[in-house]
Amino acid sequence: MEVFSSFHLHLNLTVWELVINPEQSDQARDWQLMFISIPVIFMVEMLFGTWCWQKLRSLNRHRIGMPVAAVFISAFFASHMMYIWADANFYRPITMQRATLPLSYPMTARRFLEKHGLLDAQAYERRIALQGNPETITLEYPLNNIQFRDAGSGYNLLIVVADQLPLTRMPQLMRFAEENVHFSNHFNVSQNAQSSLFNLFYGISTTYMDGVLSARTPSALVSSLNQQGYQFGLFSSNGFDNPLYRQALLSDFSLSVPVTQRDVDTVQQWQTWLETGTQPTSQWFSYIELDTTGTRALTDAKATDQNISAILNTLQSQGKLDNTVVIITAKSSEQDKGSRYRRSQWQIPLVVHWPGTPAQIISKMTDQKDVMVTLMQRLLHVKTSAKDYSQGEDLFAAQRRNNWLVNGNRGALMITTPKQIIQLEANGSYDAYNSDGEKLRDEKPSLSLLLQVLTSERRFIAN
Repeated sequence: MEVFSSFHLHLNLTVWELVINPEQSDQARDWQLMFISIPVIFMVEMLFGTWCWQKLRSLNRHRIGMPVAAVFISAFFASHMMYIWADANFYRPITMQRATLPLSYPMTARRFLEKHGLLDAQAYERRIALQGNPETITLEYPLNNIQFRDAGSGYNLLIVVADQLPLTRMPQLMRFAEENVHFSNHFNVSQNAQSSLFNLFYGISTTYMDGVLSARTPSALVSSLNQQGYQFGLFSSNGFDNPLYRQALLSDFSLSVPVTQRDVDTVQQWQTWLETGTQPTSQWFSYIELDTTGTRALTDAKATDQNISAILNTLQSQGKLDNTVVIITAKSSEQDKGSRYRRSQWQIPLVVHWPGTPAQIISKMTDQKDVMVTLMQRLLHVKTSAKDYSQGEDLFAAQRRNNWLVNGNRGALMITTPKQIIQLEANGSYDAYNSDGEKLRDEKPSLSLLLQVLTSERRFIAN
């Protein structure tokens, strides 16, 4: 229990090395004290075993063996039947216990139920997409109420997100990046494009995403923008056809049925809203999602470049660029035929226009969670500690407090360091890859690094 409480992982070789790690002096001391008590525990067990052996004849005379066995067998089958029902009906008070019980492998019988017409597999998968995995754990987010120092910076906020942004084929966006702040070492360490949005708006690892979907937890950033009196203008070329939007992030907004439209139409709708739907005396937040997932990459890049340029030109022509923070980023990077662990496979563009900030290239490692923290602290003037609502750090800080990035990826943790990408599985096994995506044989990650990562990852798990 102590191991699970500390790392939210069951005891395995990696976790064992962590708990006895000399660098973790307090934890190691606790375990040394526990080892001292082992002989006493063993003595008690021996005495209890001797007493049980002496009582064996009297127990046999009462013939209670069969009833006791029947109780345990019945409990075994009943527990599995309960879990089958809970899994099929998304009853989380039961299904979430699987993560907390070591060596627990309860039956789900999904194929059996589907074969006999008791479960619609497609409907079940759709429900998982909307509500998250039924086995997900409960999270506590944020840890404390968000409080502000004052009314905020007074700047407007525009976030533009595209599926991909190949800067080398987008000359106008590249020019804008050169004139503003370009983060050249920005990461989205996950194969799921939805994770980029989750990191951006929630500021926490995607290991919590299923918990957010199941509880319909609002984003601390969106809630804070609303508290600070921002007008909202939300536009999407795919009609916000994403479970994260409808189940959690924008669940408090009235979203119409998803309808896909051209990016140019989305930009025109935003231009109309900016001209007629905003009040000059009020701050506004606008989010524009462009759908660039086409087969003709070069044509799509050119069109996206023109659409983003039209957005920026509109701000400039209306005299609003100097009073608006602009965030331009992507959900995923361009995928090539190389190793999926190659460093470039996880890098995405991030271009920031912040009024009064000189043009520069920032090469330190950053990710989408850092964007959320920066907006909370510098735009909205949140005084609540960033640790209470995010795992990110300030984009504009001279150096990272933790020289690593972490994110969830299909049940594993992806840890990015300046030289490696480490994949840590839930069972404690790990693999390390160099910048070219080549697996490093016999490479052992620093225990202090794993300790920091695991401590950070359990921060928002509800007790």
